[in-house]
Amino acid sequence: MAKIEQVTPAKPVRVKLVNVAAYARVSTARERQLSSIAAQVSYYSRLIQSTPGWVYAGVFTDEGITGTKTSGRQGLADLMELARNGGVDIVLCKSISRLARNTLDLLRIVRELKNLGVSIRFEREHIDTATADGELLLTLLASFAQEESASLSANVKWAIRQGFKQGKTNSFVLYGYRWDGERFHIETREAEAIRRIYTSFLAGISPEKTVAQLNAEGYRSLTGKPLDPNLARRILENERYTGNQMLQKTFIPAIGAKREVKNNGELERYWVEDSHPAIIDTETFQQVQTELARRRRLGLAATPSLATGCFTSRIKCASCGRNYQRKTRYRKAGAYKIWRCWGACLGQGNTCGPDLKETRLKQTVIKILTLAKWNEEEIMSRLSCITVMKDKLIFTHDDQRQTIIALAQLEGE
Repeated sequence: MAKIEQVTPAKPVRVKLVNVAAYARVSTARERQLSSIAAQVSYYSRLIQSTPGWVYAGVFTDEGITGTKTSGRQGLADLMELARNGGVDIVLCKSISRLARNTLDLLRIVRELKNLGVSIRFEREHIDTATADGELLLTLLASFAQEESASLSANVKWAIRQGFKQGKTNSFVLYGYRWDGERFHIETREAEAIRRIYTSFLAGISPEKTVAQLNAEGYRSLTGKPLDPNLARRILENERYTGNQMLQKTFIPAIGAKREVKNNGELERYWVEDSHPAIIDTETFQQVQTELARRRRLGLAATPSLATGCFTSRIKCASCGRNYQRKTRYRKAGAYKIWRCWGACLGQGNTCGPDLKETRLKQTVIKILTLAKWNEEEIMSRLSCITVMKDKLIFTHDDQRQTIIALAQLEGE
């Protein structure tokens, strides 16, 4: 009788599934590079989904973002968040420079992923951070990538500065103008807003109030949003609206720096006259700069608002030397305006002068200057300063004469 041997059927070998993602980045949004990133997305998607044992975890991209810093790279941030949540085991990347050109940033990313149990495979350099020698080789190659970035940056800066010497700008977005590829052209409606900002400022109207009026009339920024008061203040200080321009007013101190810094003589600056059509004449621009400088000397409370310009920056506290600021007080009978020392507004008011009710202050000024009624322009031309002491006010006229009014007398009016 034939012998029958009993055997145990072999169990099928289970392939361990791993979650695989890819990362791609291009530094500019030009058509050629965008085509490149589209090709990378397609390539990695097919590769991951066609490899046995791999589970597609996504392809993360950043377009038009530099590799010298990690801020603003939403694709990288999303990839790191997925890794922290355990959603990825392997990350594929075309080269080291695509992940980061800054050595410190690169090693920080790699080490965080390694601590999370995630490896990175760089195709061009044939590096897998899961291997023992991976991080050492990665450090060396990252240093080369950083030096390459520094060299490229130096070449770009050299080209820009050579352009500066020839009077060429590298800034092509300016409210009030449109760039056609060769020169600036005035945008008529925006130019009207710019002229309003200048004339209103010289008339004692704050940029905030002017911007509110312009927005109410339908004026908008280059992005189609309501105008911002900060834009108005930048417009007031921008010499380019005179048709001239100062090149290299700011610069980036180092690769990876978060922001530009003001050029205070570290690098050469270049003054170019008649480089484009003017919106504001030079005389008006200089008047605004003089007024801006005057208000800076006077301090934080030196920006006037409509109908209060004659008091703004003219009321001073004898105790702390700061200006008075206009405030609103609310009572059951209604709201009213007062003037209060800026030191007191900052919580340093134990030695500062008393608050002044605006209506009584106006009545006193009209009486002192013997006016028939309130006249903003005449008061500004005849009254230089109001000094507030503990028990009295000293009104200094334009000819340096002084009128002293007891505080009790002012409060009793």
